[in-house]
Amino acid sequence: MSPNELTLVAKHVMKLLVERRFDELEEATGGAGLSADDMEAAVDDVGSALVMPPDTVWRDLRITPVRNWPGAFNLKLDLWTARGRTSNTVELTVHSKDGVPVIEVDDIIVS
Repeated sequence: MSPNELTLVAKHVMKLLVERRFDELEEATGGAGLSADDMEAAVDDVGSALVMPPDTVWRDLRITPVRNWPGAFNLKLDLWTARGRTSNTVELTVHSKDGVPVIEVDDIIVS
């Protein structure tokens, strides 16, 4: 997957989290990773409503190739509220199957 494709996936996941569409995100992952209930609980633990990050954030997306899994990438996205960037993150694994992105929400880390 290209960096542009990974950015589009990351934006889509963030939009679903911000809009609290956890069931839709769980469906998009095919049940891989966190459940909708787990995602909702973690987002609730942030303590403030999430907002989409500024556009400049997407240029500095943290993308790491997965070792021994060609074409798979780990993405770590900072979560934002109206007060700015938080210390909380969502971690994804993204790869492609038959040309279609496959998303796994590995964790939402709330500190």
